[in-house]
Amino acid sequence: MTTTMGEKPDTPGNARLWFWGLLAMAVVLRIVAFNAYSAHHPDETIQYLEQAHRIVFGYGVVPWEFRYFIRSWLIPLMLVPPMALGEWLNPGGTLYLVLPRAMIALLNFTPVVAAWYLGARLSRQHAIVAMAVAAIWVECVYFSVQTLSESLAVACFLTAAALLHANARMSAIAAAGVLMALAGLMRFQFGPAIAAYGIMIAGKDLRLWKGLIIGGLPVVIGGAAIDIAMGLSPYQWIVTNYQQNIVEGRMKRIGGVSHWTYAQAVIAYWKWALFIIVPLAALAWRENRALMIAALVNILVHQLIGHKEYRYLWLSMHIVLLVAAMGSVNLLHLLAERHGWRVASGKVFTTTLVLAWGAASLALGLTPTYQLDWRKSGDPSRLAAAALSNPKVCGIAVPRKQYSLFGYSLLHEPKPVFLLRPTGQQSLATPGIAASGFNAALAWEQDPGPGGIWQKLECMGGARDRICLYRRPGGCRIDQGNRHLLYQETLHRVDM
Repeated sequence: MTTTMGEKPDTPGNARLWFWGLLAMAVVLRIVAFNAYSAHHPDETIQYLEQAHRIVFGYGVVPWEFRYFIRSWLIPLMLVPPMALGEWLNPGGTLYLVLPRAMIALLNFTPVVAAWYLGARLSRQHAIVAMAVAAIWVECVYFSVQTLSESLAVACFLTAAALLHANARMSAIAAAGVLMALAGLMRFQFGPAIAAYGIMIAGKDLRLWKGLIIGGLPVVIGGAAIDIAMGLSPYQWIVTNYQQNIVEGRMKRIGGVSHWTYAQAVIAYWKWALFIIVPLAALAWRENRALMIAALVNILVHQLIGHKEYRYLWLSMHIVLLVAAMGSVNLLHLLAERHGWRVASGKVFTTTLVLAWGAASLALGLTPTYQLDWRKSGDPSRLAAAALSNPKVCGIAVPRKQYSLFGYSLLHEPKPVFLLRPTGQQSLATPGIAASGFNAALAWEQDPGPGGIWQKLECMGGARDRICLYRRPGGCRIDQGNRHLLYQETLHRVDM
């Protein structure tokens, strides 16, 4: 017996409704998730926002990555115009921080649209479900609002993948070349995966290769020009990165060296959904062979690198999510053939698939992994910024281990910042003679704060990052007893 379950979503009007509806939902979710002070990883603030802040405002700290020159200046320079514009529009306010992060969030939004066009190569229903997953999946939302090289590179790559196909116009092919080169420049470790994808798609098609070279070559030249303008040899930062992290083993010293790190991370983040997503992706891998090969190459390359973090695999995980979305449509059609459903691509079936993906994303999003652990809330940074904005505060001491929460790009005051351990001599608990350099201090609520003349004023943050502000009367004096504890001096001293 056959049944008809609603009308097809393939009519132009219905497709437009789905497209704009999902687009609006994606925008709303990202606005809700946006937090100018949040950080998934210290790189966001210290390596990107902080370096842009140094250029725009003339002060900030220099981490080891920029002291040894193992990073491209591309992303920090991208952040300079919106940061300068924010300060011009809102002098002394927070727009200097909001605008650059909003710009990155806007750029990171492109995979939502790209997913539609990648899915549309199979059917409108594939386009709808693929776009729905890119729009609402918890990691897609969170990664898109963070200032990370990985999320930017993924946005460039997936947009390029949507543009690049055998029948594409030369302008689209060239644009794909631009984006693929940018993806490699933002995250050069993605280079092998990007190359594998380009080779599989272009193959022996000289027209595709011509367009990719026309688009990519100016970006490669531009990347070299940026290096020269910043006083470096062209692409020397890639060689230095390899020497520091691989040859000298710095990445291994950081940690995360187990061969099972990535497997454990994927299980931790996807949990039960892993056992649904992977089989669904297997149902659509043939139609997306090039994407899946790129995902696999990226995993293998990063498996060979000593230090491992989940965000390094975001290119692979995003691809698997999109292919799994298409696989869920394939599964629906397989079931329709078996049970005799006449219109498996109908509105009811399509809506059910979208809701199922939404429910899975919501279930994961409500777990402590994403509610508490995925990123820092930014409240400690806000409290530190508010404290330093007080004219009576002439210097502040903050927890050393979480130094990235207190960069000048977040505090936005050219006042001394000291990095102290929670306990011991010259610590937050007993600052001793070091206290002459600051009259405000932040200590985690679970750690002892300075006593005696120090007064506890307020606390801010959630259960896992609640921090308290302490003040003492008097001014500040930097001398030989505390100079070595200043933010920049500490980074130099411990080679961070």
